[in-house]
Amino acid sequence: MLNQTIQNVQINSSNVISELDDEFDALYSVLDEMKGSMASTIQQEQARKIQALQNQLSQCSNALESSEELLELAAQSLDIKDPVKFSEAARQIKDRVTMASAFRISLKPEVSDSMTHLMVDFSQERHALQTVKFLPVPKAPVIDLAACLVIDNCITVSWRMPEEDSRVDHFVLEYRKTNFDGLARVKDEQSWELIDYIKATEYTLSGLKFDTKYINVRVRACNKAVAGEYSDPVTLETKAFVFDLDNTSSHLNLKVEDSYVEWEPTGGKGQEKVKGKENKSRSGASPKRTSIGGKAAVKGSRDRFAGESYTVLGNNAIESGQHYWEVRAQKDCKSYSVGVAYKTLGKYDQLGKTNISWCIHVNNWLQNTFAAKHNNKTKTLDIPVPDRLGVYCNFDGGQLTFYNAVSKVPLHTFRMKFTQPLLPAFMIWCGGLAHVVRKFLGLISIHNIPVCLIDPLILGLIDKDIEQIRSSSDGPSPECKYFCAPRDFTTFALLDKAWKHEVGLFRTAEKMGFQWLKVLNKDPRLDGMDDLSGTEIPLHYIFKLASHAIHLVVFYERSGNFLWHGPLRLKQHMDRKFVPFRKLHFGRYPGAYEKPELLLVSLDDLKVQIPKNPSSFLEEMSHSRFLECRYREARAFFQVYPDDASVDAVEFRKKAKSLLHLAALILNNLGVKFWLSSGTCLGWYRQCNVIPYSKDVDLGIFIRDYKADIIPAFQKAGLPLKHKFGKVEDSLELSFQGDDDVKLDIFFFYEEDDYIWNGGTQAKSGKKFKYLFPKFTLCWTEFVELKVHVPCETLQYVEANYGPDWKVPVKTWDWKNSPSNVQYNGVWPVDEWDEVIQIY
Repeated sequence: MLNQTIQNVQINSSNVISELDDEFDALYSVLDEMKGSMASTIQQEQARKIQALQNQLSQCSNALESSEELLELAAQSLDIKDPVKFSEAARQIKDRVTMASAFRISLKPEVSDSMTHLMVDFSQERHALQTVKFLPVPKAPVIDLAACLVIDNCITVSWRMPEEDSRVDHFVLEYRKTNFDGLARVKDEQSWELIDYIKATEYTLSGLKFDTKYINVRVRACNKAVAGEYSDPVTLETKAFVFDLDNTSSHLNLKVEDSYVEWEPTGGKGQEKVKGKENKSRSGASPKRTSIGGKAAVKGSRDRFAGESYTVLGNNAIESGQHYWEVRAQKDCKSYSVGVAYKTLGKYDQLGKTNISWCIHVNNWLQNTFAAKHNNKTKTLDIPVPDRLGVYCNFDGGQLTFYNAVSKVPLHTFRMKFTQPLLPAFMIWCGGLAHVVRKFLGLISIHNIPVCLIDPLILGLIDKDIEQIRSSSDGPSPECKYFCAPRDFTTFALLDKAWKHEVGLFRTAEKMGFQWLKVLNKDPRLDGMDDLSGTEIPLHYIFKLASHAIHLVVFYERSGNFLWHGPLRLKQHMDRKFVPFRKLHFGRYPGAYEKPELLLVSLDDLKVQIPKNPSSFLEEMSHSRFLECRYREARAFFQVYPDDASVDAVEFRKKAKSLLHLAALILNNLGVKFWLSSGTCLGWYRQCNVIPYSKDVDLGIFIRDYKADIIPAFQKAGLPLKHKFGKVEDSLELSFQGDDDVKLDIFFFYEEDDYIWNGGTQAKSGKKFKYLFPKFTLCWTEFVELKVHVPCETLQYVEANYGPDWKVPVKTWDWKNSPSNVQYNGVWPVDEWDEVIQIY
């Protein structure tokens, strides 16, 4: 080793001597260059002066020659005898003397012969050269702590030399992250990172990730020969809120590693990823964050969150101060929430859907949504989703603000008094709701419950692909197309008689993570029976898995051979925030449907039953509202006006029922929509039965639904036309003769801008009458064991026709004068009578 050292000394000495020679050679070269330059300057000055003096000497010689010529002329003038000529010659000599250059030339040299101004004195330089020594080691710089700045993942470090040193060529800055305040530890410390060749005495470190509480910084100066000692290291506080994700209390389907979380439904490849919790510090106008001495979150177990609450919490609690962190989601992340929550967040709770959690929710499914959520209330943010989200929490000030972490623009602010420690909270889940639907179908399969998919959003998608779905094989679907559409509910139907209401279903549901709600109400089919009235039946079930709910609608068969479902009315003790009930597609009011033919299909790899004709079902759904007969009011009516139970009354009702069923069959086969009108509608609304003294059945049809096949169809069914009044364009009405003296009257209704009317005609006079009604829509009802339409606005309809005393029976009725809505409408022209007044 010593020999090697000796050899190294020799080599290094030779190198240094060579460098010294190079330096002196360079110095010699500079001196030679300077000498040549200065000598050239002297020579140029010499040439300039000589040239100036030569020019002056030439001017003097020329002036002397001119003077000699003038003297010669003067001498010749002395010989002139003529005084006049002499005077002329004298004047010319005078003028030439006056103009002669010799009289204006100075003989004083124009330039000095001195060259002392170009002399040099190298005494100082010589002294400087005599004092040339080897380069000293630069002293350690001093970091100006007051001038250092920590902001937005950037650190600006400023320093100075303890004394002026012109030989410093550059500086070297080193930094390292640490969680220790004070002297650096040898153990468990990160290595120093180096920034070299810094020319200035200030440098900004950018693009850092503040994931530790402190950063150590030191600087040293370098000249061309050697680097000096490092400055005393200083510790800069990042003011970062430092935490990791607590994988001991996350959902079982989440894969958590420090600051990274992804969704793994079956332990396979993760799909939904939230990565890079980036803690940051701010100052100035930006929100500040201070490091907290928060207590670690209470450690739980891997079933801390269950169901579809795919949640993980941070492991460090916020109990005071101001804090900030950032979250970045990977591009393929379909849905996630970022926010804070109290430690008491429920096992099945989603972020933002309770009063103890606050979050920003991002949904990147079939459509993009961006919203702030708290206490099950949502505020849509009509702005693009940033690449990084910043979260600023001022615990003491009761402020939680979400930022675009790139532009530092605030996105949304929650303000409230925090009463418990807060934990950073994150939730991500599968882009498709098929996961929830699959679990529900598994649940009902265990209990052999046949259900049918009736969700209008999904049926709308299915209807577009119905032919392909019918012909497709049972192979795996390439994409989740139907059950992955974003929504709060998926709706299924259950036929009551196909299932015995077993308690075991709900026990199994709870074990699978479902929360459930059963809605009961009175059975309207029993309202007409005093001893059974008030019996409750299940109408709706809701099975909730945190982020999604299954709405199971119970359908019952009615005596009119149709299906009926009841309204969803929550009782006082029920949780009205269990799900967003207002978003339900079924339950706002009762509904009536024809019995659909079902089709078993494969959707998104799930076997489900659907209506064979989805478009027909959806059309029915849009006009399915059902009105129940008012049995209680009917009983009250019969208390005042006892029902006619005579043989004639019973027989008439029987015939009227038969006639109504036949008319409904004919019109339904023709596809003509009709409703109970006039006395028949009054009988249904007032007493839930046919009025025995009315002697006819009254129906209404909009003139837009008129078909020329109506008359032939009734005649073919054995109902001859009794009369036809009016025409399609004006006041059309038809009357058909039923059994005995029971007839069927069909009134056609005409729509105007603000009212609806039907016409009447007096056969003997040709007078026309008009009956005005407020605008109305149609609802279904059950009447004499028949599913039939009535005006939804029944009270207004009845009052228009029968006035405010409609509850009082009137057995004598004049159709031209008794109705409160009748108006005289002129007279048919006599030449039209054969067309508009036809009696058979």
